[in-house]
Amino acid sequence: MGHHDDAADHAHGHSHDHDHDFTDRIDRLNDPIQFRYLSAEELRELLDPAPDWTVADLGSGTGLFTDELAPVVDTLYALDTNDGMHEAYRERGVPENVDLVTEDVAATPFADGELDGAISLRTFHHGVAEALPELARVLRPGGRFVVFDWSATRAGETERGPPADMCFDIATAQSLLLDHGFRIQRAKERRETFVVVATRRGD
Repeated sequence: MGHHDDAADHAHGHSHDHDHDFTDRIDRLNDPIQFRYLSAEELRELLDPAPDWTVADLGSGTGLFTDELAPVVDTLYALDTNDGMHEAYRERGVPENVDLVTEDVAATPFADGELDGAISLRTFHHGVAEALPELARVLRPGGRFVVFDWSATRAGETERGPPADMCFDIATAQSLLLDHGFRIQRAKERRETFVVVATRRGD
């Protein structure tokens, strides 16, 4: 019996650690410091959506940037594999035109060509790069895709972001997009991050 109690305590301890880690993640994702790397204004300018657009935020997390895009589009899908992220977003309040979707980017519920635009904010290295065939399917011809991510070439120690060897450099990101039916509209290397804006080819 004593062994069982220890096991239960041990399991509970793990659960508590997990909860604590998850809470830390939520806090980090909600931290306005995120806008230091990419401002809401710049995101809107990069995507440049029309008011009637349907857009997907790929790896939306707690919806910090989703909120900034919602007022300038018609429908916005916040896609994340982690329902806990959606739960945290619900607690903050989700705009009326935002639909929460718990799904992997590689298997979205969207119809062919349903999306006018999509954004991948620090999620390209986190599964979106591998899901480009699916993204090419769901974006209409001419649909715009904004990639903002940590750069593999960032110099020195950085206070945020995963290890550089888990990330892409801007040239590799562009090559992957070209290989999967996209045209590159803009590409910009920054100190710690990069931005690529691509459109879905119509051929």
